[in-house]
Amino acid sequence: MVSLLVMVVAALPLYWAFSKFTRFRRNLKDAKSTGLPYVIQPVYPITLFWIISGKLWLKLINKTWPDSWHKSWSKFLSPDWSWNELYDAHRELGTDTFITVSPVTNMMWTADPSVIHQITTRQAGFPKPIKDYKVLDIYGRNATALGFDENNNSLVFTEPVAQAQGMIRKWMDGEETSSRTLNDVPADCMRVALHIISAMGFGVRLLWPGDEFSTGDKDSGLIHMGDKPLGEHTMSFEKALSTVLDDIFVLMLTPRWLLKIAPMKRAKRAWESYKNWKLYMEELLEKKVEAELAGEKTLGMDIMGALVKSATDADRPDQKKSPGQLESNKGKRGLTDENIIGNSFVMLLAGHETTANTIHFSLMEIAMAPSSQRNLQKEVHTIFGDSDPKTWDYAYSVNNLLGGGDGATMNEMLRLMPPVTNIPKMVSANQDQTIVVDGQKHTLPKGLYINFNVVGAHRARNAGLAGSDDLDDFIPERWLKEDASNHIEEDSEEEDFGGFTGKTSSAQLFRPTRGSFLLFAEDLGRQYSIELAVDEWASDEEVAKMSVPEKLEVYAKATKKAREVIRTASSMITLKLNFGQTYIPARLVKKGEERFIRYIDPSGQKKADLELLIDSFLSQHPEMSTDARVAPFYKRRSTHGLSPVKREIAADAEKIVRVTKRRATKAADELSNSVDDSDVEPATTRARSALVRTPARALSLAQS
Repeated sequence: MVSLLVMVVAALPLYWAFSKFTRFRRNLKDAKSTGLPYVIQPVYPITLFWIISGKLWLKLINKTWPDSWHKSWSKFLSPDWSWNELYDAHRELGTDTFITVSPVTNMMWTADPSVIHQITTRQAGFPKPIKDYKVLDIYGRNATALGFDENNNSLVFTEPVAQAQGMIRKWMDGEETSSRTLNDVPADCMRVALHIISAMGFGVRLLWPGDEFSTGDKDSGLIHMGDKPLGEHTMSFEKALSTVLDDIFVLMLTPRWLLKIAPMKRAKRAWESYKNWKLYMEELLEKKVEAELAGEKTLGMDIMGALVKSATDADRPDQKKSPGQLESNKGKRGLTDENIIGNSFVMLLAGHETTANTIHFSLMEIAMAPSSQRNLQKEVHTIFGDSDPKTWDYAYSVNNLLGGGDGATMNEMLRLMPPVTNIPKMVSANQDQTIVVDGQKHTLPKGLYINFNVVGAHRARNAGLAGSDDLDDFIPERWLKEDASNHIEEDSEEEDFGGFTGKTSSAQLFRPTRGSFLLFAEDLGRQYSIELAVDEWASDEEVAKMSVPEKLEVYAKATKKAREVIRTASSMITLKLNFGQTYIPARLVKKGEERFIRYIDPSGQKKADLELLIDSFLSQHPEMSTDARVAPFYKRRSTHGLSPVKREIAADAEKIVRVTKRRATKAADELSNSVDDSDVEPATTRARSALVRTPARALSLAQS
């Protein structure tokens, strides 16, 4: 008996290995039948085991194995490989569409816009893998897609204004010209998004420190939830919701019975927030039902209210009397209480992190791109001037914003760092499907999993964006060029994305949620600039004593560090930094009081001032004229009629420099005096950086 048991136990690993090998051979045959390139990998990375332990295994492989053994396939085992590799993996393989083959299943990856278009326009042939979304059913199944109308969009336009004012007050904290160094920008962006969505989705007004619930809020039907637990709750509304979102993976992957008894601190916190938030949802649901039956109208988007209305409309003439009545109405079309709460939560989850992370990364990028920030500020001022935000009109303003720099900034940010890096699809389980790749037809077997590499698609060779060599760079202006995306400007249909449309808004562009970047149109863009903080390299006192080149150098270091931090982003639900562990310090500064970006952005300097700055530097270092690499520029400036640099031909035919004096403007004096002669290199190396003292050039060279 014992020997039989030993044989069975010994046979189990052999059976497992044989079944995996057999499955792998079948998967390899299927991959070859498609005619697409394929990559063989020993494990399937989308499993709970690999999600938990994969980083450790990859670290071990990279450390102990020769590159030739694993480099061709190990990169695809990282859950974040599309973000880690950007478009490089596709470039190395020489294809935008390929298949990964494992002992579990096959996965087709594509960054080809044409292939993506074919798949997304054939929903019956390429459905979503619905079963993979069941982990999101934390509070119930998502049963419907909610429509949005102009009233919804109008609120999305106005609500961020009030929330932006609250966030700015927190950041400035009573200061006049500059905030303290902000290490909590990611958390505050999460908070502002949470506040906006709470108002729009649930009719709940959440406040920033020092804010008060106004009469106007009450008149609009918004509910005030304070910062203290209410009734049976042990957490406030905001605390419960933010904690649920922070611990979303714990809630998705842990059974409720286990979560309830688990001794770990994080598990206990997740369970407490889960209970509190569910109770808040049930209480809000009851209020929405009562308001609907009483015929009360609110000005909010109120996702939950709309779902309740849908349920009560479907249940008439047996009108809903209480939240639990929906369950008792068997056979009716109305949504259940669980459906309403589940739908509300999924929409909250979808809108919260996507908006927050896009705002956060956008602020950091424009801090590193002063010219784009200046253009954005000028556009906002042109549209709104000094008018009171309460007077802004949605219908007038929205397309001017989204059709210009504001929309370009959002489009560029969503292109560079899409909230969702991979979008899953699958071939219908009932029938094979055919796609065309580079003019060739390929048949995909039924049931094949597909992932759109969104990060790669936005950098693909045929993405249609201007500048094939700068697609990893943040350049919002690319969206403002008529030929940038090879599209035709035309009025777009409302069904394309919902909301106000017109000539300034093209349906061909990627679009953010309307109004989600209106934060910048408020005081953040009209009265303030955002700069990176340089505390790691210099104190405020040291910065105040710095010359302009020194300021440019230290800001270049901050920019380099910020870009390195951004590359550490990873996907949980969405692409984001690991909050609490990595962040980019920044400062909010009154316009005109900037310490760095006014010197980096040449558009902020007069041409004459910049010319005088260059002339001053060249006149102090005439030996640079002998370097062939800068001779054309030097010759052009030295022969300019108003330049202080004059040239003569000496008897020995050698070129010498004669300097004449001309009064410089105050701005030029400030910049010129900041040049430190002790900093000058030998002529052979100095010629390479002849223009280093111009603001933009100094930053460029410091970054290189």
